[in-house]
Amino acid sequence: METENYQVSKSKGLLALSELNLSLNELKILDIYLSRIDPRSIKDLENETVEKLHNKNLTKKEVKEILDYRNDFIKKSATVTFTKEEYCRILEVSSNKIRNEQLNKYLQHLLSCSIILPTNEGYAIPVLFSQANFNKDEGIITLVSNVMSNEIKQLFFDVGNYKYIKYRLKNTVRLTSLYSFKMYLYLLENKFRGTWKIDINDLRNKVLEIGNIPTYESYKRIKDNILKKVHEEINEKTNILFDWKPLRIGRKVAEIQFICHFKDTKGVIDGEFEEKDLPTVSNALTLDEIDNLEYASLEYVIAEIQYTFKSVNKKEELNKAELSIIKELYELYGGRMMVVASREASTYEKYSLYYMKELMKTWVMKGYSAEDVENGKR
Repeated sequence: METENYQVSKSKGLLALSELNLSLNELKILDIYLSRIDPRSIKDLENETVEKLHNKNLTKKEVKEILDYRNDFIKKSATVTFTKEEYCRILEVSSNKIRNEQLNKYLQHLLSCSIILPTNEGYAIPVLFSQANFNKDEGIITLVSNVMSNEIKQLFFDVGNYKYIKYRLKNTVRLTSLYSFKMYLYLLENKFRGTWKIDINDLRNKVLEIGNIPTYESYKRIKDNILKKVHEEINEKTNILFDWKPLRIGRKVAEIQFICHFKDTKGVIDGEFEEKDLPTVSNALTLDEIDNLEYASLEYVIAEIQYTFKSVNKKEELNKAELSIIKELYELYGGRMMVVASREASTYEKYSLYYMKELMKTWVMKGYSAEDVENGKR
């Protein structure tokens, strides 16, 4: 697999750490690190270790061996190395454009990054990384996250309990604007909504983090200096297409409406879909049994599509690939819009997931909500 296609799993905890004040290149180094670790590895190993230690017949030597193996495994799992040459290739810049001193500066800042966590006694302030260095003779960068801190370990390696987003590394490392990077993550986090609104002050303070810059008190400045450039770069370089429009109260812009969808659903599924997230729905449900499910829930949508596939296409059962597409479309467009698309597709005898996706994409780009299409707006 090409390095740029590596998958980044980023916990919502890491997304929320705006106080770290990382530069664009530092954020890219962090993403490269995240793309090289297996975020489930440590949790799986710890569960296995607990099971092994339940054996009361273990000798002290065997217990020590199990614990030593666990500790060694955790340290190795938290350690990532890559070359400066590889780093520059991923960023698509010449290696002589990034001086060794610059690289050391980025790593030094990452190593100094800490977070403030409340405890029963007061506060803990663990650092994110326990090691970050660059060997200029060998051209090797080494990063080790601070897995001795349970809180930091969970941020990096406990995606099962943390909410998180996933994306291909190539979607962020090619961005040249810090604002584009922040906006991409914001859009990805909210992609399931299709169309939504955000208060202009929340956009300024929480997403773009420009609340302390007087220049950007004006929406016009935000639009001309940031949004236009971000719009062009994200739409050109990432897997997302988005647009926005200002919503005014009188003459003042109060909110921004975003319209967002993926360019290629298949690519998103490859990078984001987890089979364990799919509910099990019988393919033998009757219409009455389907109606007893929660309307527009994922179970309801799968059951309705399975039933219609069976009726229209004479297909007995959906395969895993089709179920994964349904799951991703559900997160992207929502259950209510999917139900309308499913029923409309069956009416016109064009029943396929592709046709449903195209219907919903068209509705969203027109700015229609689920309620709009339920009420017949086309």
